[in-house]
Amino acid sequence: MQELKNYDHLFCSDEMLNKYKQECQTVYEKTIPLEVIRISNGIVHPLQLSETNMVENNQFGGVTDEKFNFIELSLTNRVSPPNFVCNFNKWYKGANPNYNELQINYVDEDVVFIGALSKHYGHFILEGLARLWFHLDYANLKYKCVYISEDGEDKFNDCFKYFGIEEQNIFKITKPTKFRTVIVPEQSIRLHDFYHVKYKETIDKIKNNIKPAKYDKVYFSKAGIGNNRAVGEASIEQVFIKNNFNVFHPENLSMYEMISILKGCKVFAATSATNIHNSIFMSDRETFICLNRSAHFHPIQTMIERMKNLESIYVDVFLFSSSKNFGCAPCLLVPTKYLFNFYEARKFFFNKFYHYLNTPRYFVKFVDANIGVTQSLIQLYLKMKTSRWKIVRSGTRSMHRLYRQIFVR
Repeated sequence: MQELKNYDHLFCSDEMLNKYKQECQTVYEKTIPLEVIRISNGIVHPLQLSETNMVENNQFGGVTDEKFNFIELSLTNRVSPPNFVCNFNKWYKGANPNYNELQINYVDEDVVFIGALSKHYGHFILEGLARLWFHLDYANLKYKCVYISEDGEDKFNDCFKYFGIEEQNIFKITKPTKFRTVIVPEQSIRLHDFYHVKYKETIDKIKNNIKPAKYDKVYFSKAGIGNNRAVGEASIEQVFIKNNFNVFHPENLSMYEMISILKGCKVFAATSATNIHNSIFMSDRETFICLNRSAHFHPIQTMIERMKNLESIYVDVFLFSSSKNFGCAPCLLVPTKYLFNFYEARKFFFNKFYHYLNTPRYFVKFVDANIGVTQSLIQLYLKMKTSRWKIVRSGTRSMHRLYRQIFVR
């Protein structure tokens, strides 16, 4: 349990303060030894779409015994956070029934199953590295590693090289394959559930092979990135630039460059979720600034903060929030009083007018990002345009002309 004397590091609403206090009462560290099981004649099954036909939702894949009984420890498990509800379906569930024993290759070796590697960067650094702890013991480096993933390039696998596992000792399973023994280590971190010191030791070993860059203050921006869910970040980014933060777009960095920058910095700022989770690669006892884009404290960030004894600063920059904003819906970043209080407390140079001037444009962009909202507005517009009431039709035409004058170039 974390003891706090004050909450000066929080620039948040009373609601968020109460949520943070709840987080502080939640125990996330797992202190008992992690489990390892060995399956004689174990079968590793590739990720394949199941009858749901959905990626990362009840696919076939994982480890079974020779009788096709699923080994639950091989599942990359995801659970709902302890302090709010966010349900997850099982990612994969074992053997594809379309395969039979005669179609399964046999390899007379003992291998370690290091899990399912997500194509999503955040899930990769958390879940894709969660079983590497087994190889912290030098004696276990003799075992080859096998993993499963979706079709396509696994572009974050450089992490294994920095950890010390040679490329020729890591294999992606694309067809059901039986091995003499499949060793399955437990995850050393599980989304929203727990972390173990072995996960930190895994990250530290990766970092040990990377030289730190020389940027004291770093801001990781998602502004301008196609898959960015945080609308309105560009104005905040500009303030950080004016206050001597070095801005990087993580999508444009190699794994080595990214870890090097984070390892060397003293202060790291980013929006909440995956972007701020990069703080796992910082040196211990440094400072991160998390710009909350929704009304949630992410349990993973709490785990990282505690694992590394990091100093935390949280700033609310969202206008409204729902459970969807935690995981998949776009988020609107706005100039809140909490953001201005943060600027003032840190003695930042900033211009309130600049923030306010850009907000309407970001709001329109945010509405466009929410397809359902846009469709509803279009339907409302069409109804008003063809209304039997002349005053409604005239007002609609006037609003349309005003919109074009302001927003259409």
